[in-house]
Amino acid sequence: MYQELIDGSFYMKPGWLNWKLFNNIRKSLPDLKYKPIYQPSETYYGNRFQAYPCYEIPFAEYHFVFISQFEATLKKRVDKKSFKCNARKAITEEVSKSKVDTRWGIVHRDSEEVAAILYFDQTSTGGTVFFEHMNDKYPDISFGAYPNRLLMYAANRWHTTSTDFTFKERYVLAFSFNILKE
Repeated sequence: MYQELIDGSFYMKPGWLNWKLFNNIRKSLPDLKYKPIYQPSETYYGNRFQAYPCYEIPFAEYHFVFISQFEATLKKRVDKKSFKCNARKAITEEVSKSKVDTRWGIVHRDSEEVAAILYFDQTSTGGTVFFEHMNDKYPDISFGAYPNRLLMYAANRWHTTSTDFTFKERYVLAFSFNILKE
């Protein structure tokens, strides 16, 4: 699976977490102390509203569960020093006021080898979209959000969020990590 991801495939797993754990995480998300940021965070913008405004906080409570799930799927060891899991919240009203007031956010790549998103809402038009080239105007692959669905992909694929403007807020867990070289 790891080599297939690196070669451009995707891994999508409905019911990725035990439903009890998933529901506990879902209930905790609105109460977290998020920091206002923007995406993509590696690029400097004048302020949050020049990019995709959102809120984020490291979510480390279940790293051991998440890492073991990724290792079982990829049949590779995750580099625990590189592993990041962030809870992310986007408020649709803020996105509407930003320079990214369209369905698709800013197309970018991430710096680690592997990225993944765990969704908490259900929408066919909100989720994650992928582009063959950075300057493409339309995505060629789209994944809608669905509760407890994990989407994993090579972090260097051109991608961005897809906003469903019928939602007031959107929560996801965003993962990124490298694989230990053996």
